[in-house]
Amino acid sequence: MKKNSVILTASVATLVVGIGGYMLYDYFVGNHVEIQPAATVTTASSTASSTPLTADQLNKKWTINDQSKVYFSVTTSKETVNFEMDGITGSWNVNLSAPDQMKATASADLNKLNSGNEKRDTHIKSPDYFDTAVHPTATFEAKSFENWPTTWIEGQKASFTINGVLTVRGIAKDVKMNADAIYSQGKLQLEGTSVVTFGDFGLTSPHTIVAKTEENINITLRLALDAV
Repeated sequence: MKKNSVILTASVATLVVGIGGYMLYDYFVGNHVEIQPAATVTTASSTASSTPLTADQLNKKWTINDQSKVYFSVTTSKETVNFEMDGITGSWNVNLSAPDQMKATASADLNKLNSGNEKRDTHIKSPDYFDTAVHPTATFEAKSFENWPTTWIEGQKASFTINGVLTVRGIAKDVKMNADAIYSQGKLQLEGTSVVTFGDFGLTSPHTIVAKTEENINITLRLALDAV
């Protein structure tokens, strides 16, 4: 009887340790968010015409709609963990022939950060990291556009680079955003990527006994825009 009791106690202890270990692993490492493509627009294969777009079609103010998301990803020694944000706001004043006259801004509510793990999300919003009680938003302002394509075809991808300033926790950082845009049937889609570091914004990358985190933070834009 005593032997059975010892075995039962050991089994329960092993189960508790196993569950606790999984919860600790999931807290620091487990990924629950997959990066999705931007809201779908009609692609070139289903577009009737390949005629270049006119200034009248593109030269207007475009606003970011509620289908848009921004992701940031951190890579640990175990896997990559993605965070997503919706509720992105902002606008882009397009000028097909004069990119130096274009203006673009975006704002993200950091309180909407979601990694699928509430405890981890609460921690990342705390004063240890983004301190969203004091700095609730991250903002981006475009300063210039490189390799701007002066000819756009409906349904086809146009690639270029956006140089701008990203502000997080009140700290402004110059960044480059590699961007792809598609116009189709009156809609505009923008996907972009950039890389910053924890140190750029006065942060230290988290390291634990469970996993080490790389210094880089990968930013991914998935924006859908409507003409005003």
